[in-house]
Amino acid sequence: MLTFSFLVELVFYVVIIFISLYLYFTRNFNHWKNKNVPYFKPLPFVGNVYNGVLMRDSMGEIFSDLYNKTMKPFIGFFILDKPCLLLRDPQLIKRVLISDFQHFYDRNILNNKRDDPISTHMLFFLKNPEWKDIRGKITPVFSSSKIKIMSRLIEDVGQEMVDYLEKNAMLDSTVDMKDVSLRFTVDVIGTAVFGVNAHSFQNANCKFNEIAQKLFNWDDTLTAFRIRCYFLTPMIAKLFRMKFIHPYCANFLKKSFLEIMDRRIASKVSRNDLIDILLQLKTNDKQFMDGDILVAQAVMFFAAGFETTSSTIAFALHELAQHPDIQNKLRQEIDLISGKHDGINYDSLKEMEYLDMCVKEVLRKYPVLPFLDRKTATNYDIPGTDVIIEKDTPVFIPILALHNDPRYFANPEVFNPERFSKTNNNNIEHFVYMPFGEGPRNCIGARFGKLTTKLGLAYILKSFVVEKTCFTEAKIRFNPKGVTLSPFKGMKLKLRKV
Repeated sequence: MLTFSFLVELVFYVVIIFISLYLYFTRNFNHWKNKNVPYFKPLPFVGNVYNGVLMRDSMGEIFSDLYNKTMKPFIGFFILDKPCLLLRDPQLIKRVLISDFQHFYDRNILNNKRDDPISTHMLFFLKNPEWKDIRGKITPVFSSSKIKIMSRLIEDVGQEMVDYLEKNAMLDSTVDMKDVSLRFTVDVIGTAVFGVNAHSFQNANCKFNEIAQKLFNWDDTLTAFRIRCYFLTPMIAKLFRMKFIHPYCANFLKKSFLEIMDRRIASKVSRNDLIDILLQLKTNDKQFMDGDILVAQAVMFFAAGFETTSSTIAFALHELAQHPDIQNKLRQEIDLISGKHDGINYDSLKEMEYLDMCVKEVLRKYPVLPFLDRKTATNYDIPGTDVIIEKDTPVFIPILALHNDPRYFANPEVFNPERFSKTNNNNIEHFVYMPFGEGPRNCIGARFGKLTTKLGLAYILKSFVVEKTCFTEAKIRFNPKGVTLSPFKGMKLKLRKV
């Protein structure tokens, strides 16, 4: 039996440990007060991201909640015990992303060289000066001429998707269009990046489809926690030696990429895909992308591309099902212009102005990466104030909140592509609409992503009418564990042949 003295001693040690942890996790809580910066009063152990720690809200919703609680141009908050700054003022955002970029060239996300050799070499994770060097060499991969060549590969996948829907989806009363868009983007990236036909429409259990679903499976708490730590609490990810890309996924993608490269070199057959482009870059620069660096870029394009594009297509179909008038107008444009250009292709998509407006409006309501993060490289004086942000302070820009702020977009909850008409587009204030970021560290694959989204939507809408069902919610619920915006429990819709 436990003695009374032992219980007293145990309680004493528990209290001491609790007090020690409390003092440690609150040691920085006067940081913003001492700098005369307005800030949200934090809670011990969790700071101002209580719902984020418990994964009750997506990260976009957490930053939106902070944004909507104040009208200050910037405000301090805490992630656990770490002082961070949230930016609300478009002019200050411009300074961080462009004008004063030399002070904010790195992202806050962890670059884990010790434990994760694949992600550490990805362009998204790289720190300066490595980032600048690799970015300059990869940029030509996504030139207009290269994307036009790759678009021919994507067109074949679009037709495969239509064939699949005609044979299978029409038999069901509801279709999970998130799953369909995921298969489409997996096949697109498989053919355009890895140079292989994944055939996920023919085989739902194909390896690339399995890897895609595993990479960002927000329903898996461990996956969601690991990725959140990389973005928000890098020290925890580093302390517990977490890997951003699941080792099973990383090993498969690396093995596949290297095998495909070897076969391509041996066969000397060109497909005009990303493999060919990267091989050409490597040939021209013997020191370029040695070892895991080359593999990392291919893995990054796969990981970043399928999740963002598939979610955007699913969000678009949801809105078009809710607004049949907009859908009909868009279909008329697709039919008219594709008829002039002998089908849906790179040239016809360039002429589809209303499709472009619809995609821009989808990205306004649902920016898939709903926040931007930066980290101060030096102490930074905020212009017009006496505030100095110390080096290594995380700075966050809440994209989802800016895109849904009624000061910048009237009735932001309403899906209205006319916001982006030629007349209205010029009235949008700069640095409040940034679905792909802005400045030197904007999304390098933005044009490729938009092309894939437009092509996928055009193929679907030319052949099918998309309708809501009894399972379709008027307002989309985001997966609360997600770092990116992703619909919770799929996207159930009905398809009717045109």
